[in-house]
Amino acid sequence: MLIILYALAFLSLPLCLFAQEDEEEDEYIPTYVLGDQMLMINGGLFVPLFFQTLAGDLHSTRLSVGGVGSLQWSTHLNNNMTLGGEGGGMFAFTPNDNNLFMLPVTIRYSYILRKYPFDFPLSIAGGVNFVRLNSVFRLLPILKPGISGYWNYNEAWAFGVNVVYWWTPDIYMGPTPPHSDSRIGNFLEFTLSARYHF
Repeated sequence: MLIILYALAFLSLPLCLFAQEDEEEDEYIPTYVLGDQMLMINGGLFVPLFFQTLAGDLHSTRLSVGGVGSLQWSTHLNNNMTLGGEGGGMFAFTPNDNNLFMLPVTIRYSYILRKYPFDFPLSIAGGVNFVRLNSVFRLLPILKPGISGYWNYNEAWAFGVNVVYWWTPDIYMGPTPPHSDSRIGNFLEFTLSARYHF
């Protein structure tokens, strides 16, 4: 009886090895090198948080929840770091139904934490913000730190969510409006994302 058990164990060894190879194939983790690229399209909600004065006082934005969308292109510096650009825009409404538009154009750096099939990019973007409220136009700086989570559907496509903080100061230098009217806008972006590697 013991010999039969040994024989069955010996005969089942190749099956175990093939199963292990299949598991290794299923656990294949793609890696990216310098020059690999990504395109991303994002869309979702824009949530106004508050305006902050230079003295640190917080005030309501009195803006509605709005919409936001963007296109991003990035190139890999190595398997975990990317550098690229982003262009997009948002809209929201004042209590008088006036439209606020912001169109930021930024350079974006990301560091990607990986646990295949999931990616968790930590990003920071900075650039210029084209702001228009009715006929008033301003060109402002903007800083956008963010965190994302992606599920890799395959080697080319991934789908995920982004949470991005918008920090955009509007500083007045002259007597009109006075310097004390300067404000720093604080907003949140919640978006769904599709990402394509090529």
